[in-house]
Amino acid sequence: MKAALFDMDGVLCDTQKYHQSCYEKIAKEYYGITLDKKISDKLKGVLRVEGAKIFCKAVNIKPNENNIKYISQLKNKHYLQKVEENKNSLLKDGAISLLETLKNNNIKIALVSASANAKNIIKLTNIEQYFDYVVDASNINNGKPNPAIFLNAAAYLEVKPSDCVVYEDAINGIQAANDSNMYSIAVDVDFKNSTFTYSGKIADRYIKSLTDPLCYKGLYENIYDKAKDCSLFIFDAGNVVINDIHCFNGIFDQYNLSTSEKNEFIKDFSFYTAPLMDGNITTEFFINNINKNMNLNIQENALYDHFKPTFNEPIVNLIKDLKKQGKRVVLGSNTFAPHTRKMKEMGLYDLFDEIYASNEIHHYKPNPSFFRYILDKENVPSEKAYFIDDLAENIASAASLNINTLNYVNDDKDEKLKNAFESII
Repeated sequence: MKAALFDMDGVLCDTQKYHQSCYEKIAKEYYGITLDKKISDKLKGVLRVEGAKIFCKAVNIKPNENNIKYISQLKNKHYLQKVEENKNSLLKDGAISLLETLKNNNIKIALVSASANAKNIIKLTNIEQYFDYVVDASNINNGKPNPAIFLNAAAYLEVKPSDCVVYEDAINGIQAANDSNMYSIAVDVDFKNSTFTYSGKIADRYIKSLTDPLCYKGLYENIYDKAKDCSLFIFDAGNVVINDIHCFNGIFDQYNLSTSEKNEFIKDFSFYTAPLMDGNITTEFFINNINKNMNLNIQENALYDHFKPTFNEPIVNLIKDLKKQGKRVVLGSNTFAPHTRKMKEMGLYDLFDEIYASNEIHHYKPNPSFFRYILDKENVPSEKAYFIDDLAENIASAASLNINTLNYVNDDKDEKLKNAFESII
C-alpha cells in the first residue's frame, strides 16, 4: 500500500459527536422532536446538504431549498461553536503517532472528509502539515457512499485505488472505500447493530482505536515488523524461498498456443485457482478440462515439467541462520501437487521443520484460516509468529491476526530483510 486516506470526524478527530449533538439540539429545541438513533446513524459521514435533507424529513418539514439552507447554516453555526470550545481535546488517541509513522515512511496521506469544515479543523488541531491533499465537500459533488471522493484523492496522489488504505468510522465511508477497491479499516465501529445494508464485505479490518498497531501492521511495504521476539517463522515459497516459478510460458511455447488460447488458459486457471490451491480438485482435472474446452492435447505432467524453480540464496541463508538460533522454521505456501513434488525433489522441504502446503492442509492464502491452521498446529500465539511473503493481500491477512510480517518485494527487499532480522542474526 502506498497511500493512507483518512476520514476526519470520528477517526482522527472526536468531532462526530458534535455533529450529532447539534442535530439533536436543533430537533429538540426548535421542533420538539427527539431524534431516533437510526436517524443519527444516517447523519454520520454525509455531506452537509444531504444531512439537512435527512434532518428535514426526520422533523417533518419539507426538504425544500429554503429549509435545507436554513438547517445547514443553523447546524454549522452550533457545530463551529462546539469545536472551538473543545479544540484542545479534538484529536483522538494515537492520531499524531500514526500520522508521523506514515509520514516518516514516505506514505502519501490524504484527508477525505464529507465535512466542509475539514480544512479548518486540521488547522485548529495543528495536523495540517501531515497531509499531501485534502478533499472535502468543496471538491466533490457526490458524497459517501459514492466512491468519487476517494477516487479523487487517489488520482491526486497518483496512486492506484488498490494501493490505498482507508480509515473510516461510518458505514457510508466503508461502502465508498469498498466500492473504490481500496483496503478498508473500520475504526471503533460495531456493524452488528447497524440497520443499514450495503454490497459485499463490511470492512477488511477492524480496530478499536488509532493506538492499535493493526492501523498499519502488514499494510505498508515500508513499515515492517522486527523479528526479535518471535519463535515461529513462516516462509512462503514462490518469489521468496524460490525464484523462477512461472511455468505457463513453457506450456504456451511447447503447444504453440495463440494469444486468444493463452488468454483462455489463464482465464480458466484463474477460475480454478481456489479449488486447486485448497486441494479440492487435482491438476489432472484442470488439464483435462482445459483440453476438453479448448480442444488441446496438453499432457497431464505439463505443470511439473515446465516448473523449474531455483533457490533464492539470501532467504535460504536466513532460514539456516534462524535454525542455528533454535528458531522453529516452517513453509506456508499456496501450491498444488506437481509443484510440491518438484520442490521436494530439489531439496527445498529439507530446509524446514514442517511443511504446510495449501493443497495438503486444505486452506489457502489469503484466507485467515490458512494462518489459524498453522498457529494451531504449532501451538504458537500469533504475536510470536513471523510471516514472510511477496503478496500484499497475504501479508495483510496474516497481520490482521496480529502475526508479524515482512512483505518481501521490490529492489530493496534484501535490505528490508537484513534490517528486520538484524537483532537476532
